[in-house]
Amino acid sequence: MKKILIVEDNDLLRDNISEILELEGYDVCSASNGEEGVEVALEKQPDLIISDVNMPKMDGFEMLKKLRAQETTKITSFIFLTVKNTMDDMRQGMNLGADDYLAKPFDMDELITAVSNRFDRRNIIVQQEVDKYDKLQDGVGKIITNVIDQPLKNIERLSELLRTEAEGLKTEDIKEISRIICDDVSSLRYEISHILLYHKTISLQDHPEQLKAYKENYTSDTASYIKTTSLSAAQNHRRENDLVMAINDHPIKVPADFLTYITKELVDNAFKYSPASTAVKISANNVGGDYQITVQDRGIGFPFDDIDSYVPYIHVAKTDNNGLGLSLVNIRNIVKLFDGKISVSSDEEVGTSFKVSFPIA
Repeated sequence: MKKILIVEDNDLLRDNISEILELEGYDVCSASNGEEGVEVALEKQPDLIISDVNMPKMDGFEMLKKLRAQETTKITSFIFLTVKNTMDDMRQGMNLGADDYLAKPFDMDELITAVSNRFDRRNIIVQQEVDKYDKLQDGVGKIITNVIDQPLKNIERLSELLRTEAEGLKTEDIKEISRIICDDVSSLRYEISHILLYHKTISLQDHPEQLKAYKENYTSDTASYIKTTSLSAAQNHRRENDLVMAINDHPIKVPADFLTYITKELVDNAFKYSPASTAVKISANNVGGDYQITVQDRGIGFPFDDIDSYVPYIHVAKTDNNGLGLSLVNIRNIVKLFDGKISVSSDEEVGTSFKVSFPIA
């Protein structure tokens, strides 16, 4: 029997919801505020939590945040009860990991349908994806499931909201929903591109014939690629005035797409982890017969200087930035595949300098 926790400060509404769901065959427990809801959830371990947003002592958002921080309730399905068309509530709930929303006022048929749909979706996911998720978590850790699963949840519920509630939504709300979906799609595409490149570099290590074919390609107009990519990164961070470039041109024995990836990730990280109005310097020239690219920032620094210490799916920067931690691993793998060299020097609160060099063609 599925267990549902109802968290609602309105006694009459809470009792009505509980009674209806019990008649539907669910095991129901309840709480009158978020503080009590946390205690009951941790004790009873419900399969689903239905909660109001605005409650005394602790609101629904804070309760969800606390439960998501607990190992036993971090993936418990969660439906918020919200006032119709309150996009701010929906956005905040999505950021915290809510699964669905039921707009007040609602009738009990809507409630039963929302609960049934949530369990149906959960069962489908469990049946179709449990083996994939087990393999994924065994291979790359929990972080990858969080990075991929959260945008997918957002896309799923917002698409469902547009499908079922479009006529009642304001134009600005529809635009905001569309923007969030586009941002999540872009985030997924970005992370998946890192995953694909990671496995591509690993595969090339084990297939020397394919690697040999790649090594026959080289980049002739290196300065153009580095300048264009660096400027694009600066524009994305709105820091064009902080970009300082001194780029000389030499052909190198690396395909252009790999050079572009290295430049983009190093420069983007330099802007991401350094404050505005501080310089990000990119230089490239012939050093001892190799083409050396240097990216320097005045940011927070990295916790260690040994590039071989970076491992996939582990964050190395001291920030709250989410991601798979693959870019530096991919850069290191590319450098090694194409007989290059890479080093990093960093001091906390002083800055970081990456140096990448490849043989000149």
